[in-house]
Amino acid sequence: MEDPQVAAPATQFWAKFSLIYAAGVFAAASIGKIGPISGDLRSDLGLSLDQVGLVASSVTATAAVVGVLVGLGSRRLAQKPLLLVGLAIMAVAGALVSRMSDFGPLVAARLAESVGYVIVVVAAPVLVMSLGEGRRRTAALAVWGTFLPIGLALGSFAGGIVASAFGWRVWLGAAAAAIACVAVVVAIAVPRREVTTPESVGSGGHDRFTLRGFARPVALSAGFATASAAIVATVTMFPSFLQEVFDVPAAQAGTLTGAVSLVGVSGGFAAGWLLHRGKPVSQLFIAGVLVPLGATFAFLELGGVSMSLAGALVVAVTNELVVAAVFAAVPMVVRSTADISTTNGLVAQLGSLGTLAGPPLIGLVVIQAGGWWAVGPALAVPCLVGVVLLRTSVRPSSTV
Repeated sequence: MEDPQVAAPATQFWAKFSLIYAAGVFAAASIGKIGPISGDLRSDLGLSLDQVGLVASSVTATAAVVGVLVGLGSRRLAQKPLLLVGLAIMAVAGALVSRMSDFGPLVAARLAESVGYVIVVVAAPVLVMSLGEGRRRTAALAVWGTFLPIGLALGSFAGGIVASAFGWRVWLGAAAAAIACVAVVVAIAVPRREVTTPESVGSGGHDRFTLRGFARPVALSAGFATASAAIVATVTMFPSFLQEVFDVPAAQAGTLTGAVSLVGVSGGFAAGWLLHRGKPVSQLFIAGVLVPLGATFAFLELGGVSMSLAGALVVAVTNELVVAAVFAAVPMVVRSTADISTTNGLVAQLGSLGTLAGPPLIGLVVIQAGGWWAVGPALAVPCLVGVVLLRTSVRPSSTV
């Protein structure tokens, strides 16, 4: 069935979506932009390893604390101005980060940048929903779910190139300027329209926020947390596994892991294609059962590097497919459009908690088990629970 969209032709829809998507990608690049220059920060500013780690992880930590608060605070606000505010905060704070020379002011500016990031990731998908309805919107939301890995890759690769050529301050300043430019383009080219009521969202009498009415969004967000924990734990430990078990050089192990993560983004685009063709989102969630299976082969010490890479690719692609489906499912789990911003904040917050908790918890299991073989079994329970949570979060009648 053709999309019930009259707001804009397909080319206009995807052009405007691309600008919002770019805002998310450049915002996500702020998470990965510190990694390539961590050594420079330590040597130039005299920072310790844990201090650099705090600077790098502050964005994720902030999202894990204030995601829901930002979502609640933005329930009644127009999303385009809110997105522009988030981008402006990131641009200004990012510029300040590039000029700081002491740890305290550096962290303060980085925390301000993190708040801007949370505002962007809460407002942007709601603005995507305002562009139209039907399968086109659902596919766009699934593609939106790829903004984080694309942004992380952009921040890592571009940071390494620019910082090597011009220095880390120029790199951070350029990243802030890029966000400012995206904000200007979004302000000019993206229309200011409020989101229309999704087909699967209830109407009248549900505008007031209640905890009881958030059972489905909580289930969706908790399932997303398990997916976030699984992929971050995998990509965090995989380089060490390759070095320890197969004697892969550190630089090559990092490059291989980065390539796996980047290829995994194809899962998000595949989700968008499947949803656009009418595949129920609840069926896409089933792919999550392949994550622990892929992890088992990825960390199989007897299989060789090729088998490990194949297993890691299974984890990356299927996980990103599930993540994309989560973003597409947001309008299907809320009772009212007034709850969409809060749900986006909840997804960001629990997803960030999963990102922070996953690596140390799975690492602890590996240590206790005495071998890398434990990664797959350790991921089995949370991933299976996550699939159940995700499938039950979507109403049985919910389609695209």
